Order: sequence, then structure tokens, then C-alpha cells
Amino acid sequence: MKLAVAIIHGIGTQADVRDAEGQHMFAQELISGLRQHLGEQSDQVAFQTLYWASVLDKRESAYLDKLRDQPVRWRWLRRMVTLFLGDASGYRKVSQAYDTTYEEVHQCLRGGLNALRAKVAADTPLVILAHSLGGHIVSNFIWDQQRINKAEHCPLDPFLAMETLSGLITFGCNIPLFTFAYDPVIPIRFPGHCLTDAMTQHARWLNVYAPADPLGYPLRPLTNYAAIVAEDRPMPVGTWFKRHTPLSHMGYWQDRGFQRYVATYLQRLLAVCKET
Repeated sequence: MKLAVAIIHGIGTQADVRDAEGQHMFAQELISGLRQHLGEQSDQVAFQTLYWASVLDKRESAYLDKLRDQPVRWRWLRRMVTLFLGDASGYRKVSQAYDTTYEEVHQCLRGGLNALRAKVAADTPLVILAHSLGGHIVSNFIWDQQRINKAEHCPLDPFLAMETLSGLITFGCNIPLFTFAYDPVIPIRFPGHCLTDAMTQHARWLNVYAPADPLGYPLRPLTNYAAIVAEDRPMPVGTWFKRHTPLSHMGYWQDRGFQRYVATYLQRLLAVCKET
């Protein structure tokens, strides 16, 4: 394999359902679409889903079950608020302990990355596709890992150390909402420092947001982010009756235009791999 692609989901309930390949349901249509666009080159890409919803879904659902006998109204809206805001508020670092929800979520990411590492070599370029809150989660994960790494040396396993990170595509990303408590705002170091010179030159952080998506935001206006985010791409996504509404937040996964955009970037990196 010449390229590794990890895909992380965002807020909302996500079923722990996998296909025969072990990929979770939330990303199956995206992976299938990317493979169609890549054609024969798809054999050079290893995909892996990063699933963390199980950490919070059970707690949120248990609370909602207890509301069935309570005199509350707008239950469908209350459920959406609980599942969406519950993920955002539940995932936060409340202490330095390693048994917090924050660390549990990160352990889920480590498990997925270990599974991906089993398919590729330690120096394989890594691309991460992150939806919604997943962008914030993976940013924190990378930040924490970079605090461990020594910038002047490549770790023994640069892949698991996030130092072969050559692409980050965030979509429906709400990182800005989590930055207002910080001044200045300091982003992760990007790209990884264990890449070839050619791969470093082509490494990109690309951010896609649907104009009607209330949870998707441009990143370059954030202080210090314009230096590492190459593009904020507005892109209507989803079916015709959703793409101009807030429902577009869940429309990226199946959208052919978005799949083509991602596949084009993967092809660019594969061309670099071929030359080196």
C-alpha cells in the first residue's frame, strides 16, 4: 500500500455496524465512492474507519429513555439536542487522568490507527478525513501526540506518531466553536516531519463546508490557521432537497462532488508516491 486513509465520524448516533472488510457503516458509501473514482489506483490505498460513538451513545440514550415518563415536549428536537450537544460537551478534558471520556475517545482512535498500521508500513503517508466534531477530536489527538514527539527526530513508528500525516480533509468541521476560550489560538503542526521532501510539498489541509451547514465553518479566518489550512472550499452537498438546508451537515458522505474532490487529492498524493 502506498497511501493510508483514516476516516473519523462526527456528532450524532453512529451504529457500530461493520461490513465484511471491517469498515463501519458511517463511511461505507464514502469509501465505495472513493474507490470508484480512484479506479485501479484504489488497490494502492488502505482505508480504515475510526469509530468512537460507543463511548457516549449509551449514556445519552440511557438518559433519553428516562425521559419517556416525564412531561417534556418537542421530544424529537430534545433528542437531537441531547445527541448532538451531548457529544460536544461530553468530549472534553476535565482532568489529567487517563480514565476520562476524552481519553476513552482517543483510545478508540488509537485502536483504529493500529488496525490501519497493520495494513501499511511505518513510513506510509497518512490522510485523515474528519467529519464535524471528528475534526476537533482528531486535532486534539494529533496535538497530544505532537507534545510527546521530538521535532528533530523521527519516532520509531512515525505512522502511529502522526508524523507521516500528509493530508487532512475536514468537512462540516466546527473547530472554531472550540477555540474561543484560547488567545492566541495555536493549531497543530502540519504536515508531519517524517515525510519525503516531495510529499511535504504536496501535503495539504483542505476544509470543506456546505454553505447551508450550520455546523460547518471556514478555518482560515482563525488566528494562525491560514498558515496551515490550504483551502476553505464551500460546497453544497447532499440530495437536492437537503443541500440548501441545515440537513446538508450529514450530506457529505454520499455526495459525488465531495467524493470526487477527495479522490482528486488522493490521486495527487499517489502520483507523488509513484515518483519517489
